[in-house]
Amino acid sequence: MKIKALLAILFSVMLVCSLAIISNAQTSPDKEQKINNQEKDDDGEDDEVSPEERKQVKISAKQARKTALERVSGTIIEEELEKENGRIVYSIEILDKDKKVFDVEVDAETGAIVNVEEENEDDEDDDGEKQKETKKKPPQI
Repeated sequence: MKIKALLAILFSVMLVCSLAIISNAQTSPDKEQKINNQEKDDDGEDDEVSPEERKQVKISAKQARKTALERVSGTIIEEELEKENGRIVYSIEILDKDKKVFDVEVDAETGAIVNVEEENEDDEDDDGEKQKETKKKPPQI
């Protein structure tokens, strides 16, 4: 009789734990989405471009890549559409022949190059974390 009671208690505990895990798994994406929506970049602006803001984009990613590669020759290693200083830009990272990485920002509405910076991840901040040091690339003549 004691074995049956012990098995019933064990089964009940397992059932409660299973329900708690399932319940938590179903609500996790919502929590994660809220956290992602609250993330801000260094200048306090959202990085994400909303669907309404995407309608303002006038040039394609292909056009932005071509413009960026005309400015900095090399291989594109990363690209994204983001808001930077209130402006929607294609941020395109290019690895040049000297193994330097440049971040080229192309305005998504006009196609103009907004900013070109050399990224240097060798420097560390006070907490020992790597920090990007940027150097402006001189304008091409």
